Amino acid sequence: MLHPLFVWQNKKLKSVNPEDVMCLVTEGNYTKIVLSNKTYHMVRSSLSTALKSLPANMFIKTHRAYAASILFIDNITRDHLTVGGEIIPIGRQFYQGVIKKLHIIE
Repeated sequence: MLHPLFVWQNKKLKSVNPEDVMCLVTEGNYTKIVLSNKTYHMVRSSLSTALKSLPANMFIKTHRAYAASILFIDNITRDHLTVGGEIIPIGRQFYQGVIKKLHIIE
């Protein structure tokens, strides 16, 4: 089992299981942590800082403002991937890194 991460919610620290995190989206100075039950937590953190708190082998940075969990990827095209029905863009400079992190059977 993975160690939980904690986020502030209503002046309390809330436990979040990394396996429940579908994707992360940057919105200004905040990062939205989207969970598998379609809820989310907003944290005042950059995407890079938030990714450091999560297991590196589970998450892929797909764009300067997006990261996705490999556990929830439904399909991938050259310019985007689908995670739980949500479309996450893939930047040109991130595509090769995304492909290298996946276990692909050809």
